[in-house]
Amino acid sequence: MHQILLIRHGEAAKSPINDDPGLTTTGRHQAEQLASALQQRFPAGKGVRLISSPKARARQTAVPVALKWQKVVAEEPKAIEIPSPEGLALADRGRWIRSLLQRQWSDLEPAQVRWREIFIDFLQELEQSAGEHHTSLVFCHFMVINSVVAAIRGNDQVTQFRPDYTSQTRITLKDGQLELTELGRDLGIGNLIQ
Repeated sequence: MHQILLIRHGEAAKSPINDDPGLTTTGRHQAEQLASALQQRFPAGKGVRLISSPKARARQTAVPVALKWQKVVAEEPKAIEIPSPEGLALADRGRWIRSLLQRQWSDLEPAQVRWREIFIDFLQELEQSAGEHHTSLVFCHFMVINSVVAAIRGNDQVTQFRPDYTSQTRITLKDGQLELTELGRDLGIGNLIQ
């Protein structure tokens, strides 16, 4: 059995003109607190591997724990946030994301559905590549986490819950089957997407 923690990034600097904002001062503080909590849960990171979305906000959230444990963070493009529809201007992405929150996965465009399938496949393969690792920490995004929870539950609603910054959603993986063990902290509407 392999354990996966899907960790939402810390608070990011929202921007309609920057498609890869980093963490705010608050976000950096959240990442430091997360590293301390993870150290208590997994002393010295023994048996734990670190994986991150290539987006700056996710990578920066992983840095404090990586430094604490002296581990490399594997950048994984499959853990990136949901892709926008082709031709959508960056300034319109926030509005588009908010519109997704009330939708069904079966209503989305093929590119978004395929994105979800690719990430689920990636998670299911983690057990095979685990080696000496019993746990994978995957630093990722709001929609990534919701896509996995919806798939595991067999629920077509896009938004399953509203994971707070640096919340940890725990999943177990056995023989390629994902099982939801524990949802991360849910803080409501004020922290949606970025």
